Amino acid sequence: MRIRRCLSLRGLLPYFRHAPPTYLLQTTAINPFYRWDRSRTVYRVNRVRVEVAASYLGEVEVRELLEEAEVVDPQMRAIEEIARRYGRFSAAAFYALAVAAISYQLSARGEVHWRLAASYTQSDPVEDLRRFAGTSPSLRFARSARLSRVEKLAKLWPSFEARVDEYARNLELLRQDVARSLGAAADSKTVVFAVKMFYYAARSFGLRVNLPREIPLPVDRRVCLISLASGVVEGGPPTLENARRLLASAPRLVAVAWSDACAPSGVPPLKLDALLWLLGGLYEEGGAPSRAAELAAGLFPSLPPRAASFVRFLLGLSP
Repeated sequence: MRIRRCLSLRGLLPYFRHAPPTYLLQTTAINPFYRWDRSRTVYRVNRVRVEVAASYLGEVEVRELLEEAEVVDPQMRAIEEIARRYGRFSAAAFYALAVAAISYQLSARGEVHWRLAASYTQSDPVEDLRRFAGTSPSLRFARSARLSRVEKLAKLWPSFEARVDEYARNLELLRQDVARSLGAAADSKTVVFAVKMFYYAARSFGLRVNLPREIPLPVDRRVCLISLASGVVEGGPPTLENARRLLASAPRLVAVAWSDACAPSGVPPLKLDALLWLLGGLYEEGGAPSRAAELAAGLFPSLPPRAASFVRFLLGLSP
């Protein structure tokens, strides 16, 4: 897609160094009542805001916040329930990553979806997955496509069970094998999300797993919302409609922005995902950054100053 000639090439060059020009996409405006809305919208990374985020991520208090976000993440709690029900790492890890691989365009909030996923577990992860994909109310849309994905993943189960310890030592290998099984790109949202849920399963069994820095975070609507609210990505206000537009048109731009923010400190992007996802959900629920900050204070009641400042930065408030 061509970039409008009225844009200054010199102004765009800094962004091209971090992402191909095709990531700077134009999207047709949906709601003509937004003042910012024009016939074309260009999303771009704000390098100053990325550097601010990178500075925060280098601080001990913020890195402790990332750990705490994973602990309170409802998805982690669902994975812990899945682990308890199966009692076997291989079964729990496979079911968790497979559920993640079919978790897109949900008809329920993510928190509800993962509670439902946990409730379907019995003894056989493949059969449990088939029942979940076939009947869960959170997967009403595109059910046949999800069932097709389940059958692709079912073929992976025998080798997965045999190699699960190897995968725990090498998440990059797991990512490539899951992508190959699904016929999907290794950087696609559902593939990297599957890797994250495998990591959660490993944590539930007390296993130490190293997250590769090369794996991007899974970009969804909530991550897009926080990307806009924080100013890390520019291109209109942090509204649900604009977050959906950003997700549809430039998800890789979002992933690149956060990978760049994580790079200086060495924080794996997947480690940042839980915090962004939780805050995105609070922003959706609160409807305004100030209300989202109040909800965040309830979720993280004892934050040290720099961690609290980072939360406010992500919500678009003055630190």
